[in-house]
Amino acid sequence: MALFARTPKATVTDLDAVRTELQSLRSEVTKRTNELSLVTAAINTLEQRLTVFDGRLSATNAEMSNQLHELGNEIQALLEKQEDPASLAAVEQLRINQTRIANEQARYEIAFRQDLAMLAEIIRESR
Repeated sequence: MALFARTPKATVTDLDAVRTELQSLRSEVTKRTNELSLVTAAINTLEQRLTVFDGRLSATNAEMSNQLHELGNEIQALLEKQEDPASLAAVEQLRINQTRIANEQARYEIAFRQDLAMLAEIIRESR
């Protein structure tokens, strides 16, 4: 009967094996932590660059919008001064082109912001 059966004590060899395994695990954790730090730093750098780029895009967009608005005011002023049918047709063509450019600008900005949002989401997911 095994009433007094004892668990055998660990030997020096067993303890050495555990120490070796523990050191190996510590080394692996340190390696992974360093890799994670590098990835985190890279992601932070990308995030900062995206923020700067988004700011530049917003400034450029605002400037283009202001210029298109000023162009529209100038076209309107020309339209009010002109009575010649050929001039009126030319001014109307300018207005049509201005509208087309403004619409293209809006589409490009929307598409670009969607791309930025997708890239930012990829960066967030990779953390």
